[in-house]
Amino acid sequence: MTLLQVNSLTTGHNGVAVVHDVNLMVESGEVVALLGANGAGKTTLLHTIAGLLPAINGTVFFNDRPVTGLSTHQIVRQGLSLLPENRGIFYQLTVAENLRLYKRQGGAVKVEEVFEYFPALKPLVERKAGLLSGVEQQMLSLGCRFIADPKLMLIDEMSLGLAPIIFQRMLPVLTQFAADRGVGVLLVEQHVHLALKSSSRAYVLNRGELTFSGTANALQNQRQFLESNYMGSTKQRE
Repeated sequence: MTLLQVNSLTTGHNGVAVVHDVNLMVESGEVVALLGANGAGKTTLLHTIAGLLPAINGTVFFNDRPVTGLSTHQIVRQGLSLLPENRGIFYQLTVAENLRLYKRQGGAVKVEEVFEYFPALKPLVERKAGLLSGVEQQMLSLGCRFIADPKLMLIDEMSLGLAPIIFQRMLPVLTQFAADRGVGVLLVEQHVHLALKSSSRAYVLNRGELTFSGTANALQNQRQFLESNYMGSTKQRE
């Protein structure tokens, strides 16, 4: 089932286009990597899909419904969850309070199920999020998105502030959750090869334009292409 369909989307800031004529899709239960150098337009694209930025042209369909022009609140109510670069947790609240805050009324995911995905969080349930380590905070951030019982997750730089080996250990948890729940994931990530190992398909943005759309395996074999798309000017806003 197609959860996200982006058709000929052009978007940017204050009416100035940064992303041009993008077409992409995410299916139920799959992780899709969205790759590109800093300034390629990845975050701008995510924010437009989530309703944080208006589209200049094109259409976004979520769960077979057009959501272009809807507010973020309206799109979230339909089952979208965004994990931003800053992790999006409340640092003055405890682990338990953060999870309760994100839990969707009537949602199927329970607190104990979050602890099954992240056992290290269970003994920290009464600790304030601001006192957690970086990896514990990222676990909590993902756990908050899990408990929201989403249909689609947009994840922006999950590895930020984490050692590559820690990020590598967290990716299978994300892919398992997606498979277990039929959740689609659009993953923006700078750790290219780690992201591709956990993704079924991939897109590459270069200066606001899609330069690759295909399987993750096919992209992994194109080292020269990847290097060329991660070099050069990054003057455009991310």
